[in-house]
Amino acid sequence: MASRTNALQPLCKPSKRIISNSLTHLSSSSTSSETPNKKKSTVFLPSSSFINHIKSTERSSSDQKAASDGGLNDLYSWQKAARKDSEIFELLDGPPYANGEAHTGHAINKILKDFVVKSRIALGYRVLFRPGWDCHGLPIELKIGKQQGNAGSRTPLETRAAARIVADEAIGKQMNAFRRWGVTADWEKPYVTKSPSYVAAQLDIFAKLVEQKLVYRSFKPVYWSPSSNTALAESELEYNDKHQSTSAYFRFKLINFSSSDVIWAHSEPSKISQFFALIWTTTPWTLPLNNAISVSSAIQYSLIQFDNEINNPTSTFYVIASKLLEEFQKSSDRKCKVVGTVKPANLIGRRYKSCWHNELGLPIYEGPHVTDTVGTGLVHTAFAHGFQDYDVAISKGDRVESFVDSRGCYTRHLGHDLDGKEVLGEGQKIALRLLNHDIVHVSKHVHSYPYDWRTKKPVIIRSSEQWFIDVDEIGKRASMMLDDISVAAGDSDLRASLKQLVTTRKSWCISRQRVWGTPIPALVDDNGGSYTSRKLIEWVAKLTRERENTDVWWEIDVKEILENEEVRRSLEIPSDIVSQLKKNTDIMDVWLDSGLAWHAARDNDTEREHVADVVLEGVDQFRGWFQSLLLTSVAVQNKLPYKKIIVHGFCIDENNNKMSKSIGNVVDPTMLTDGSLKQKAIGADGLRFWVALSGSENAGESKIGMKIIDDVDKKVIAFRNGFRFMIGGCQGFDGKQVKFPLKTLDIDMLQNCDAIVKRSIVNYNDFKFRTVANDLTQFLQRNFSANYVKYVRDRLYCDKVGSESHISAQFTLHRLAHNLAHIISPILPHLSSEVLQHLPGSHEKQILRLKFEDLHYGLLTPHDQLSKHMKFVYEVRNLLESTAGPKIDTSKKGIVLQVTPEYHTILRIYESELPELLNVSQVILHENRDENSVELVESRLRYCERCRKHTRNESDALCGRCSDAMGLSRLN
Repeated sequence: MASRTNALQPLCKPSKRIISNSLTHLSSSSTSSETPNKKKSTVFLPSSSFINHIKSTERSSSDQKAASDGGLNDLYSWQKAARKDSEIFELLDGPPYANGEAHTGHAINKILKDFVVKSRIALGYRVLFRPGWDCHGLPIELKIGKQQGNAGSRTPLETRAAARIVADEAIGKQMNAFRRWGVTADWEKPYVTKSPSYVAAQLDIFAKLVEQKLVYRSFKPVYWSPSSNTALAESELEYNDKHQSTSAYFRFKLINFSSSDVIWAHSEPSKISQFFALIWTTTPWTLPLNNAISVSSAIQYSLIQFDNEINNPTSTFYVIASKLLEEFQKSSDRKCKVVGTVKPANLIGRRYKSCWHNELGLPIYEGPHVTDTVGTGLVHTAFAHGFQDYDVAISKGDRVESFVDSRGCYTRHLGHDLDGKEVLGEGQKIALRLLNHDIVHVSKHVHSYPYDWRTKKPVIIRSSEQWFIDVDEIGKRASMMLDDISVAAGDSDLRASLKQLVTTRKSWCISRQRVWGTPIPALVDDNGGSYTSRKLIEWVAKLTRERENTDVWWEIDVKEILENEEVRRSLEIPSDIVSQLKKNTDIMDVWLDSGLAWHAARDNDTEREHVADVVLEGVDQFRGWFQSLLLTSVAVQNKLPYKKIIVHGFCIDENNNKMSKSIGNVVDPTMLTDGSLKQKAIGADGLRFWVALSGSENAGESKIGMKIIDDVDKKVIAFRNGFRFMIGGCQGFDGKQVKFPLKTLDIDMLQNCDAIVKRSIVNYNDFKFRTVANDLTQFLQRNFSANYVKYVRDRLYCDKVGSESHISAQFTLHRLAHNLAHIISPILPHLSSEVLQHLPGSHEKQILRLKFEDLHYGLLTPHDQLSKHMKFVYEVRNLLESTAGPKIDTSKKGIVLQVTPEYHTILRIYESELPELLNVSQVILHENRDENSVELVESRLRYCERCRKHTRNESDALCGRCSDAMGLSRLN
């Protein structure tokens, strides 16, 4: 391919060889009236007010002007009105949280969504995209507490009023940022999960879930955040891979277990023997809460004796899984001797002594969750503090009680020593001290552990009264439906990840112990009983709509609820407990709020019938919004809420670190778009181009940093340079289709442009925005700069203005600018607008009003063989470049081509245009049967002072082309 050394340099100015003022040494044939100024005045000087370098201080105003002039601000309303009969395409917005400033994660998400919206408009759809905000939840309540203090003294209604203000402020800031980035959306009607219309619609769907008996209240284990004082769903956790727990090997003394239950390796011991079950735990704070030991009938158990205890007066033996003995010895530094084996059947059903309540004998159960891959093969089981532990209790009909309160502290039931002590702090230390006699070994264990994603503090598993949705059967149905859609990041199929998550989820804890959220309308009694119904919930929804007030549930009292006869009958409340009834104070999980957007975020029933064509969110939403949308939609309407899921990754810095204020690597998108004292502004399009190159077609991390931003800015400037040359080169051209044959170089360029436009349309259709951005970048650098600008400049500058050859170049540049500006508009809308404003001739001045399918391509008739023929030209260019090297200006040289018959046949067709196609002054073509070769020679023609090429006959003042351009007759 041709060298890039001359690529787009200079732009919109004739080359130095053309405009040089040293035009004094004219041929002796020159007339005295012929002056350098006359030669210069006849040279075409491309010019344009379109600039390629925008000052940092002018970026914001430049973008605003481009958005206004290009119709970007009213694009959404225009397409909804103009495309009433077009096919609908809906992008359902996963709402960002209404707290804090917009950050680079927002930029990736919202700009990628905007690529979808704008490309779909360009593809001819009527696009629906209603932006949303998730407004409820703990972070806003925490912020109120920090700002106002005395959280405990505020009433629920006061907290809710303050929360609305925080949410509204954040929505305003974030919306301004999204609009600054050029995001097209229904900004006049965003959906917010705190609005009366949304809450009422959410309650309507919740009522249907209750009617289907999918919602229930139960005392069972949930992830509990002591720092937030509420239950959490798994989607609200983040895992700290460097968490350090205290791990302990602990022994429980077996009660009704004897020597006869052992298969001894040698003889039975003669001493009095005691037997212990050996367990391992990384949550030793649960030891005082132990209810059972679980074992497996599929595991082989060994009976061991510690070497340092062999000579004790009493023989002490420990039961452990045979496969885990080696790991135990390594971890505990204990030397052991295997003295026998124990069949699982001789353990199951036996009892052992409680470590905390000496008078209690506790059971050994078979547990399906027990393995011999880690620990000891005997699992310490605390019914209230483990999901599988709870399942064991339920299967055995045992009672589940919790003696850990909402603050994560032991209750008085465990005695004075532990009462009120934090289980993750002082309480655990005290418990270990009190149980020291039966601790075999204690150490630190670094592992992955769940943290509250808001407070960044560890959580625990704790049983409490919570509301759940049974999603076991729903998840299996949903998994099968996912086979019919795409879940992808670029070409990566990610369906298996989502299918695995929804099929392994049994229940969804939907209650939170907060006040800023959507209520769970129900009545509860003192004994844990709960009463709700579809009628009650729909009545609350009706009041919310009528009063346009989401505080309804906190304002009405139990008496008002029970006075509604229809509601009271539906609740089926026993008459003897009416006096005990209280309103349920739990609110719904925020994932249930946003997960019902498939219904509540739609304007009307017609839109609600439409399944969203696409949802697009970060990879973390496999555990969040993708699931909550899916499970609720399948539960209520037995269909998927979306046709396609597009996934993107997170933002990290250039050193692969997560964004962190403490590290100081957080990049503010506003600083990028508008600049700062230390950072040059790259404008909205610079930020958008970074998203296209880094955030698209990828579920991995998107890197950002100053080097990356500088590189992105250079790429955008290269686009501006290219467009400036195109615009300047077609000044004076009317933009109309020409009716004469174009030059070969121009036809080749337009065919290449047509190909990149068509390929980009296909990639837009497949949501491959990074591919589009890369393809257009490469096209501009290689095809346009290296293979067109370098070769056409001479003709554009020096051919007679108005001649067919000159118009052919101008037509080509005009068509390139027009088509490329339109095809790049979904990604760089501000640049597209600027180009269309500056491009001369009659054309659409506003972006995205012209469908991609209506782009008029460059050629009147296709030249099917030209692409094949030009490959021969490109190969000759490569030969020429390797012969001449980088320092020789071949435009002043002649060349002798020795080519094979096949090449000779093709090149003869373009013989008159070969000097332009090869950027030389003269070409002598010979046929050679052996190989192709290029010889660089001095041109047989003379130097022309006007065009600075060796193309002049000795007897002429100028070359023929320059004489025609100046209106001179040649002297022969």
